[in-house]
Amino acid sequence: MKEISAGGVVYRKQNGQVSLMMIEDRFGKWTLAKGKQEPGETLEETALREITEETGVRGRLAGHLETVVYQYVHPVSGTKIDKEVHYYLVEAVTDALAAQEEEISAVYWLEPEEAWRRQREQGYGNNDSVVQSALRQLGIEVSGMLQLNKYIDHTLLKPEATAEMIDQLCAEAKEYGFASVCVNPTWVKRSAEKLAGTNVKVCTVIGFPLGATTPEAKAAETRDAVANGAAEVDMVLNIGALKSGDYELVKRDVAAVVEAADGALVKVILETCLLGDQEKVTACKLSVEAGAHYVKTSTGFSTGGATVEDIALMRKTVGPDIGVKASGGIRDRAAALAMIEAGATRIGTSSGVAICKGEASSGSRY
Repeated sequence: MKEISAGGVVYRKQNGQVSLMMIEDRFGKWTLAKGKQEPGETLEETALREITEETGVRGRLAGHLETVVYQYVHPVSGTKIDKEVHYYLVEAVTDALAAQEEEISAVYWLEPEEAWRRQREQGYGNNDSVVQSALRQLGIEVSGMLQLNKYIDHTLLKPEATAEMIDQLCAEAKEYGFASVCVNPTWVKRSAEKLAGTNVKVCTVIGFPLGATTPEAKAAETRDAVANGAAEVDMVLNIGALKSGDYELVKRDVAAVVEAADGALVKVILETCLLGDQEKVTACKLSVEAGAHYVKTSTGFSTGGATVEDIALMRKTVGPDIGVKASGGIRDRAAALAMIEAGATRIGTSSGVAICKGEASSGSRY
């Protein structure tokens, strides 16, 4: 059974100061106004109606924030409900508060720092990203906010990528302040030129996507990429060597790229969908021994992508000082946050803009 609701983060501006409206519900938790969509209503109409009914405040839409999806069990029928809540940023037109008595204990206008503190400490976890998204759209940064954009390698590795598409990728990376753009080697020089003078790094892929070239070939490819402006290289592990038990070749392969990178960051793609858990552990250990800075789940071109379980295993194996990159199939904010919670320090995705905006992305292979 599916249930669709809508609501919003409501803000007001007085004397140049922004306040956010927060609700204390009957369970003592801090939350946002939301409710079920009625027949014939648009989602936007539902959000505005529910805000007025629950808080007494009338508002106007200022933008979409994100859609939260989760499942719960109905307390009476025991039926599993697939819940979908569409959240909007709403500017208050009136600001007199009148809490809906049967569901809500109180409604407050709070300064942004205080609103975020109450959400973080006493709010529902699936609203964290909603409140953060609202604060960002309002141009407000508060302490303790996760800067999700800094985790993202904005990725375009499709073979049919054009110069125009690469330029758009770089423009988006600059606008959103992503950690890097990840492109095929042929686009490294162009990307480095487009991103000159910014904090966005250029990342490229080596031995991609199969990992079945020699250490010497990967080293040559790495030297060329670094000379063209790559600051980070994501190399594909020699998967066949790992599965054959030729661990010395696996290490030599990674070490050759680390040496050729000459200080550039090296991430090793394990292609976890092709490995058993013990092979993943072994691959992580060999990569670290060979000098890699990161281990990474997937190319995005094989039979599967990143999973929370794989990220947790990789983090447990490499410890706190080595980076872990989740990549492949990460298309929305909830998935990205789940990977970070499991231990990822970088997210490889072609859906970076949608993730930062809290929008759904149909996504596609890299």
